Amino acid sequence: MHLSEIPQRLGQTRTILLLGASLLAMLVFGVVLANIERARMQQQTEQLQHSVAGLQAENEQLQTLSNQLSVKLDMAQMHNDNLRQEVLALEEAIFKLQKDKAFYQHVVAPETTQDGFFIDGLEVFPTATPGYFKATMVLLQQRAVSAIIRGELTISVTGILKGKHTILSSLEDAILPEGVVEYGFKYFQPVTLYLQLPAGFTPESIEFSTTVYQYKRRRGDYQRSYNWHELLAEPE
Repeated sequence: MHLSEIPQRLGQTRTILLLGASLLAMLVFGVVLANIERARMQQQTEQLQHSVAGLQAENEQLQTLSNQLSVKLDMAQMHNDNLRQEVLALEEAIFKLQKDKAFYQHVVAPETTQDGFFIDGLEVFPTATPGYFKATMVLLQQRAVSAIIRGELTISVTGILKGKHTILSSLEDAILPEGVVEYGFKYFQPVTLYLQLPAGFTPESIEFSTTVYQYKRRRGDYQRSYNWHELLAEPE
């Protein structure tokens, strides 16, 4: 090798070293970037896994709550069915008692019934409005073969008005603010009605009368009077 070639060789070596150093630096930088990206992706993966675990736990809680609510709903439905059966049993028992009572009432006081139709449990309650009364009762019938009966109740109240004996009738006087009292039943029918009596009127008795129809055929008439003071109950 000539002395003139030495500088040229040194220049080539320097270039090779620079290229090698550059490649090494790029490799190191790439490895660092790869590690940073891998760490970032690992962190995101852990966050996603944590979110998935949280959602799974929440879903399990919701599923548990849904199962509990479903069980409670089933229990409530069973309780409701039991109550319905109890109500039906009570209604049957009440009807049987009413029939037994009607039988003995017919034996002891036959004048209170007419062809099996009668009024039971009549009570009259004063209200906060003067001259305004509430009456409650149960209409029943007692026959070997029960069929639907229909009709209208006529109500007459006897008393003293301005010192004179006066009879107020639902047929002629506006004593029923809610209108005519109609009925239609096979066994019994609860009835609630309101009476509006004029100011200064002192009631003494009340009378109920009706014509009972069955299959559009007149079955008979019913009429019963009650002492007003015996019916009057304490205000509700």
